[in-house]
Amino acid sequence: MTHPAYHLLESPCLATLVGCLSQFPQVAKIYLVGGAVRDVMLGRPPVDFDFTSEHDPTALARAFATQCEGHWFWLDEQRRQSRVVIAEGTFDFAPWRAPTLAADLAARDFTINAMAIDLTVFPNAKELIDPLNGRNDLSGKILRCVGPNVLQDDPLRVLKGIRHAAELELEIEPVTLWAMQSAAAKLTASAPERVRVEIWRILAAAAVCRGLDWLAECGAAEILFGRDFCDGTAIVQRSVLRANALFAALADDNPTIAEWLSEPVEQGMDRRMLLHWSHALGVINAELPLMMAHRWRFSRNALSRIAALRSLTPQLWQELLNLPRRPRPIALWALNHGPDPVDLLLALGALQDDEADAVRNQLAPIMALLAELPEVKRLPPLVNGSWLKSELGAEGMELGAILAQLRLAEIDGVVNDAVDARRYLVRHFLEKC
Repeated sequence: MTHPAYHLLESPCLATLVGCLSQFPQVAKIYLVGGAVRDVMLGRPPVDFDFTSEHDPTALARAFATQCEGHWFWLDEQRRQSRVVIAEGTFDFAPWRAPTLAADLAARDFTINAMAIDLTVFPNAKELIDPLNGRNDLSGKILRCVGPNVLQDDPLRVLKGIRHAAELELEIEPVTLWAMQSAAAKLTASAPERVRVEIWRILAAAAVCRGLDWLAECGAAEILFGRDFCDGTAIVQRSVLRANALFAALADDNPTIAEWLSEPVEQGMDRRMLLHWSHALGVINAELPLMMAHRWRFSRNALSRIAALRSLTPQLWQELLNLPRRPRPIALWALNHGPDPVDLLLALGALQDDEADAVRNQLAPIMALLAELPEVKRLPPLVNGSWLKSELGAEGMELGAILAQLRLAEIDGVVNDAVDARRYLVRHFLEKC
């Protein structure tokens, strides 16, 4: 496994930070710790950096933010923990949480997150600071607690550990799994905003099925979602794998679909995660995704979209397949069922029991048509209110009724363009008169 300092040479931000260090001799040494070290050991580009020092590093953090034109703010002023956000990622600064660096590392969560690099001698560091043998565990693909009480101290670490294991395809060693089982009951006291992000990432992980197994095995799934979720874990796994296969195939077919799937919904959640959330929990109980979304304080945007997906039926899939093969009728039909046509079409595809390739062959041409529209959520009518008022004498509530009728005509394929729309409305209006 390549020494992490090699990969860190590619980060100009760290060179900037080291350059600032000489201005603050009171800080003495600064260490890179945690996930960034783990990720560079794996050859993964880190985007979240954690730094620690024996003394308060706040002045250094502020100077670093100024140098990089970033945004500095407190995470916990009492503990002197602060964050700098720049385009390259987030950079967290904190003093040791124990009298020594070794004790600080021993107070963290898992051995793979308890390694450090002394940036004072960067980029000439020769030794990885690894008192708990995290490098060996990472090489052996093992997730291990740093000590017997770390999960009790912060039960959210149960979910964080499962997420690490699912994302990095590690095995949870038996003592750590037992510790997870002992601490899982305390998850109800964890902040919903923290819990939900870990669950989202487990659902999006490479080894999602193993992650779901561990959630059930340690008891976290029952505590968070109820007994029905545990009993239905196999169903959830099959549904997530089928949806993953479909989404991957569609993304390969069309780069616009790949962009749609990665489109942010709220902080920590993209469209793919929202669809997995709605689909995975919905196969257990149609009301569960929205109920949990309210409980875990999802954004209004996410709540409205999850609510729309709650009412999907098998009949809608057949309606979709029978629509005119033109972009506007597809988008208008979808907007009759929810605020986001892309959500609706992808969710309908994920609900189908057929093989992913068969569903893709039906859905891909429809998604490609939708991708031709510059904006899928807001489609201007083919005729405007001024024309309706001048040519038909329509006013007030009648305008809305006429435009609604025009949308239905488009969906049915009766109207194809603006010329058709005017002819249709004149004929319809005159007949009505």
